[in-house]
This record gives sequence, C-alpha cells and structure tokens, in this order.
Amino acid sequence: MVTLRNHWHPVAKVDEVSDQPFPVQLLDEKVVLFRTASAITALKDLCIHRGTALSLGWVENGILTCAYHGWQYDAAGRCVRMPSLPEGSAIPPKARTSSYQATEAYGLVWVCLDEPAAPVPPFPDGLWDPDLYRTILVYDNEWATSAGRAIENFLDVSHFAWVHEGLLGTRDNTVTPGHDVAVDDSTIEYTIRFPKPIDLDTATQSYLAYTLHLPFTGHIQGGFDHRPGEYDYMSMATSPISSDRTRVYLWRSRNHSFEEGVDKTIRDFEHSVLAQDKAIVESQRPEEIPLDLRDELHLKVPDAGAMSYRGLLRSLDHEGSYLP
Repeated sequence: MVTLRNHWHPVAKVDEVSDQPFPVQLLDEKVVLFRTASAITALKDLCIHRGTALSLGWVENGILTCAYHGWQYDAAGRCVRMPSLPEGSAIPPKARTSSYQATEAYGLVWVCLDEPAAPVPPFPDGLWDPDLYRTILVYDNEWATSAGRAIENFLDVSHFAWVHEGLLGTRDNTVTPGHDVAVDDSTIEYTIRFPKPIDLDTATQSYLAYTLHLPFTGHIQGGFDHRPGEYDYMSMATSPISSDRTRVYLWRSRNHSFEEGVDKTIRDFEHSVLAQDKAIVESQRPEEIPLDLRDELHLKVPDAGAMSYRGLLRSLDHEGSYLP
C-alpha cells in the first residue's frame, strides 16, 4: 500500500546541505543529510550503538563519524569501523543505520523514506529556463499545521476577500465562479475565470489555473486577457515534518517584468500574504486534514478543488502517513 513514505518531500534548500551533517525531520523521522563527491546522502539520524544523533558527528572522505564512540558509517548506512574493537575485527552485517533516497530539484533537497511510488512532483514546462522565466524561491518558513492543511489553503480561492482584503480580493467580489475539476490518480486541475477580475500584485488577473500534484505540491498560473502571452506562476511545496508541523516553500515565476527591483517587490508581497495565511491555517483544528467529507461542511462550487484533493489523499494508506 502506498503511503506518504513512498512520496518525495522537500526537506532543505540545496545550499543548506554541505559536506558536514545537516539534521532535518520528515514524517517524524529524524534524518541527517550530507554531501559527498557524487551525491547527497540521507541517513537515519541515529547511531545503532547507543542511539546518539549522527548529526552531532562529522564527515571525512564521505564517512560519517558518530560523536559518542566514533562508530563510522558510509553513504549506504553501513557501519565500517568500531574503534573500541581491535583493528581487523569483523563488523556484524546488521550493523547499519537506515539510508534513504535523496535528490536535488528546483533548488531543494528531496527525500523519499521508502520506495518511490512516483517521481519528484513536476513543475510546469519552462519555469526553470532562465531565457523564458524568472523563477525565485520567495518564501521558506515552518508552520504549526499539517502539510495537507497548508497546501489546501493554497488551492482555495474563496478566502481571498476575507483573509487578503486589498491584496488579493475585495468584499464586494466574493462569489466563486463555477469551474470544472479534472482529477486523475495523482493530479487535480481546474481553472477559475473571474468575470470581475481580482487584483494581484497590482496587475489584473483574468484567470487562475490550478494544478495539484499528490501529495503536497501545487502550482497556480495567472494570466491576463489584456496581455496575452504574459504569465505569472506561484508554486508551493509543503514538507510534512510531523502531523502538526510543516515547512512551506513558495516560488514565484514570471515571463515579464525582469527589471531590477521586481524580485524584492514580489518577495515582500508574498511574505505579507503568507503571514495572513499562516495565522489562519495554524488556528485550524484538527491540524491533520480531515478526509471524511462528513467531518467539515463543504460547498459544492467554492470547495470543489478541496473535496477532490481530500479524495486523492484518501487513496493513501493512513498507517504512518498522518492521515486520519
């Protein structure tokens, strides 16, 4: 059965991981990362000898040394030296800590705790081609909520006028337009077109096109009827540290307005918006996103995307996945 452990999750920015141990947490699992000449290594942050955090140690020539008794581990998690034993002593085959798959994508380090059920969630074509788009990570913060609650808020339109009045909406324009939601085994897509356009970053957005990749990565494309061919994207990935803690990453991409100073304006804007979102989402109870549609009252049109998302999450086995 596929669980959240079978999916890739971002755990750190690429520039946070060096050739020395860097501790992170994913799905309540403590993980230590370090960079070797060939790749990023991810091991369980636990020495099998006396349970010390391996992240307290150090790395030399790709070998991680535990700070307590000097036991040494290679990039596969195998213990290769026990200094308290005479040189040449046999090391038991079971002397190893767990190792995990790790990869780099979109400026982040992604980890999968079990066999991957799918690749790292994709980004729309072209966003990482500097000749086509300016893409920047504008936000990276920890929220006291679940990854599901955080990404569901990203998919929600009807809160704009209430949580972000004057930034993303106005209270004389609160009706969510009808829209169709397309769902497959791992993706949700829908487009909301605004008869009375909303203001976003001082530019009038004519529509917002949403894409969600299971479990916690979403993209919003904003387009302009009066400026065809110009697009803005918001991309979010939420990392499930535990059932009530998540790390939120947000990128902004644009194929226009490359002039100096625009990055800071966008970054400041998103920090204002996400500070408002954070206060709301951290207040939600339960922190874990409810998957039984009887648990919270839903509206057919405004909550269509959220109801489809919860249906996809139900396809994951709850054991070890922080899903009810």
